Amino acid sequence: MYIRWIVRKHKNSGAANVSFHDAYLVESYRDENDSPRQRTICYLGNIRQIGDEFPPLEREIFFLRAERILMSIPEIDSEEREAILALLRQKVPELSEEEAIIAFHNNLRWFARWIRSRGRRVSRDELLRMIDTAAESIEV
Repeated sequence: MYIRWIVRKHKNSGAANVSFHDAYLVESYRDENDSPRQRTICYLGNIRQIGDEFPPLEREIFFLRAERILMSIPEIDSEEREAILALLRQKVPELSEEEAIIAFHNNLRWFARWIRSRGRRVSRDELLRMIDTAAESIEV
């Protein structure tokens, strides 16, 4: 299996340096005449590239979505799933620790603005409880 990337440019490429990358999981096989063929197993999602970069948040969403799609295909075991994700990472880098911390801070700011727009305030203790609850859900 391999990843087939289909790249589409923005409709107005002169004004926007944006392209869209669609990822498909494809396998090679030989037909009844022993001719080589390829078939698409599934669509793994798309990601936008602005200039030379894939935005950090979009990278994380892309990988979450691709992993969820792969988990829904019973014929793909965990070892193959990791190999496929590694193929995706060859083109789309994972978030660095610094990028993840920045994203976390941005999400906290977004949440604070969102809750304030509804006439509420969240105390530091309430935020810490939310963080503790989230941490408990991911601890193994």
